[in-house]
Amino acid sequence: MKGLKCEQDLFCGINRPKSSKPEEMSDLEKKHTPVIEISGKPEKGEPLEVTVKVGEHLKHPNEHGHFIQWIELYSGNTFLGRTDFASERANPKAVFTVKLDHIHPLKALEHCNLHGTWEATKEI
Repeated sequence: MKGLKCEQDLFCGINRPKSSKPEEMSDLEKKHTPVIEISGKPEKGEPLEVTVKVGEHLKHPNEHGHFIQWIELYSGNTFLGRTDFASERANPKAVFTVKLDHIHPLKALEHCNLHGTWEATKEI
């Protein structure tokens, strides 16, 4: 579109909240920023359960015309897994059991069909 700057377009790149504090996030950021939770202490080569939720700070709609299409999990830039969702039929939450050879920050990406791709990271 003529005159549209990339920073104004939610589909231009990866979106991140301006603040990591939920009380400082906009409603759009609260609905779309993934939340990463781990159970246990990460040990090299040992199974680790990682849960990624969308809408933890403010419920995300799960309607035919507005829903989370997928969630991906990475260790640094190494792809670990992906969960795809159908509209109206699923809750945007994914549980991954992974074995890490190296301990890097975890990164979650999620894609909303109306508001693009959003990212969160978690140090472990």
